[in-house]
Amino acid sequence: MAKQWNELSRREFVVRGAAAVGAVASSPALAGQGTNQAAKPKVLHIIGHSHIDAAWLWPWRDGADTVLTTFRSALNRISETTGFCYSHSSAAHYRWVERADPGMLAEIKQRIGEGRWEVVGGWPVEPDCNIPATESFVRHALYGKQYLKRVLGVDVKIGFNPDSFGHAAGLPTILKRAGYGYYVFMRPQEHEMKLPLVFWWEGPDGSRVLVNRIWRNYDADAEMIRQAASTGFAPGMDHAAFFLGVGDHGGAVTKEQIREVIAMQKDASLPELRFSTLRDFFAAVEASEAFASLPVVKGELQHHARGCYSANGEGKFLNRRAERSLVEAETISVVAGLSAGHAYPGEQYGESWWKVLFCQFHDMMAGTSLYSDYQDVRDSVGYACEVAQTSKIEALEAMAKRVDLSSVKEGAVFLFNPLPWKRKALVEFYADRNPSGHAEITHLAAKDGVKVPVQWRPSASMSLFVPRLSTWVELPACGYKVFELGHGEPPAAEAYKDFATVSETGFGISSLKAEDGTELLAGSLGLVAISDTSDTWAHGINAFRQEIGRPAMVSSSVVENGPVTRVTRHRARWQESEIVLDIAQYAGMDLIELRFVIDWREHEQILKLEIPTALRDLKFHAKVPGQVLERGVNGEEEPYQDWGAVQGKIGGRDYTIALLNNSTYSYDCLNGLFRTVLIRSAPFARHNPGQVPHDDNNAWQDQGRQERRFWLMCSRGGPGEMALDRRAEELQTPAEYAVDSGHAGGEGWEQSFLEVMPKNIWVLAVKRAESRTDETVLRIQERTGIATKATVKSSALRLDTTVDLQPWEIKTLLIENSKGGQAVVREVSLLES
Repeated sequence: MAKQWNELSRREFVVRGAAAVGAVASSPALAGQGTNQAAKPKVLHIIGHSHIDAAWLWPWRDGADTVLTTFRSALNRISETTGFCYSHSSAAHYRWVERADPGMLAEIKQRIGEGRWEVVGGWPVEPDCNIPATESFVRHALYGKQYLKRVLGVDVKIGFNPDSFGHAAGLPTILKRAGYGYYVFMRPQEHEMKLPLVFWWEGPDGSRVLVNRIWRNYDADAEMIRQAASTGFAPGMDHAAFFLGVGDHGGAVTKEQIREVIAMQKDASLPELRFSTLRDFFAAVEASEAFASLPVVKGELQHHARGCYSANGEGKFLNRRAERSLVEAETISVVAGLSAGHAYPGEQYGESWWKVLFCQFHDMMAGTSLYSDYQDVRDSVGYACEVAQTSKIEALEAMAKRVDLSSVKEGAVFLFNPLPWKRKALVEFYADRNPSGHAEITHLAAKDGVKVPVQWRPSASMSLFVPRLSTWVELPACGYKVFELGHGEPPAAEAYKDFATVSETGFGISSLKAEDGTELLAGSLGLVAISDTSDTWAHGINAFRQEIGRPAMVSSSVVENGPVTRVTRHRARWQESEIVLDIAQYAGMDLIELRFVIDWREHEQILKLEIPTALRDLKFHAKVPGQVLERGVNGEEEPYQDWGAVQGKIGGRDYTIALLNNSTYSYDCLNGLFRTVLIRSAPFARHNPGQVPHDDNNAWQDQGRQERRFWLMCSRGGPGEMALDRRAEELQTPAEYAVDSGHAGGEGWEQSFLEVMPKNIWVLAVKRAESRTDETVLRIQERTGIATKATVKSSALRLDTTVDLQPWEIKTLLIENSKGGQAVVREVSLLES
């Protein structure tokens, strides 16, 4: 007996698909589609489709080969079968074809013109839809749709992510503003989340897309048509979609599958079986009487495979680093172009984004691909980071050399804040303590008389010849300030705030107080080890709560204590692993930094950081793509991005504890205990029912040295007052610098190039327009659910304007750089049109 849909794993899809292709390889050409179907009240749209995992249980080079062979098969089926249509996504796949077989691409373009080859999705790949940043989803649409419009002449309107492991709540907003009207997905499936088959999906700003949830299988055999005929139609609908084909390793639609469909077209008990496209299916839905009463779904579409939020922490860190590096470098390059005439490396940035976006393919980003696939990920992401780093440094140096430093006696440092709001920023760079041999550097001095103390921190190596100069400085919004290296009596340092207490007997922080003195912790921060024998995806697992022990404290010592920072080092051991936590307190700052260096040697275990709060009546606020989401606190594993915050009551008053991170995506919260995954040591690409061999040399995830960094913050009130989006940006964006000396120049010692206010306005990107070199793109979003009038000021752009944003609204502004009067500002789509 054939297995039912919920018994068939992805691994079995591959095996069955390969077998089906082999079985029909030598079959004769197909007859035409049956045309004797009598008019029937219901239509099952047969969507020819073959899911191709670009890299999963094979490297991407095999994925490219599979695309070429699958596309050839699909074109053959179109030629052989009257009316047969094929739908395929992924702009990266079409780029492979363009470069390897231009003739095939021309055939595809011809079939598109005939309406028999449908391009859906429009993004470079079908990405993970929880981990990538909001701006990454924008770039998926921008670069993917731009390419497909240029090469194939299509404007893709149907979003398509059938195999992605859950879908973030903010996606409808992004999709709608990128020109999409429709969305197709499969996971979570029926047993994972109760959803209609056809519905409106509404984003936080009210944007809606019309959604089809794929019935049962994105590459189904024809034998499933009879079951689809009875259960695959949405209530009141006379049209449904059925995906026919083989995958996940490609294969298109087989001749035998088409023969079976043609045979079943003669069955009077079945609906009309119509070879079709998603475009025609949605058009039929919109024309139906039931369309007016479709249900509306708000919020995220979850959950499938919760282990994907934490699998392969290295890959997730590299992704975050690349995303942030590119956005920061683009901003600095725009400013360098405006202020110094420095060339903007647009082509290099574009290709770098293509590489980062490709690595966000759902299996690669989720951490569920082969170990060897992540060598390719490191190469691609490394390319992007190298482009960003080189471009950023060259731009900074070009700006620094235009400043008049003729009065500098010894040395200076050009400090740049890439974020478009004023802030106090951490500065660290390697320097000689006594470069002249006459006097030690004791402070930084600005031309306006401001002096800031410095602290000499040890080198991040065992050779201590060259230490690190460290301080915090006030910097202008998206601008620079130059400081001279000063000698003599240092200025008075700010006092350390006493809102947190480092534990003297246990691990971590023992006390955390709000500004009114209220204690917010029920106990000390801690670590907990959890057993995790699930597969890499953690299929069927909702919560990781099987505790097996807690690391034992080994030592505690203050390793740095100066006018800028005080660092207490805690060491702990767990089985074969060592955990080192540096707790950094900064003079005058309202945060505690937690810096983990972990030598992890365990298998099938999770290490979590836990924060036992004293709060009651909890709400959890999580940053997710396109939104800040309020979730319940049931102890189940949930995805988040740069920050998560627990809000609750003590004595009838609201308080919030927030944890900001630089690479973490998985948390849980239950009974006041907030926990986030530090390490999940799963095997690479073990899919149920496969078991871990007892004598093998396969790789395990996140072994050896692992680094994680957090800011711990607290406040009276809710998270909206804490500007956590901006503070998370600050955690991950220290001041950029260029060490300099005396030279002539025409610019002053301080300048701001762009300021965006108020604090609930998040700036996603500052970049050059893709097709117009004289225009700048500014992308912003309202982040607290409150209608806001944003102010945008830039002397470099001759801009001083206001922008009205509705709650959660994303707006893209195209700013025409003026050579004389005020800049011209136009609102455009995410595609810059």
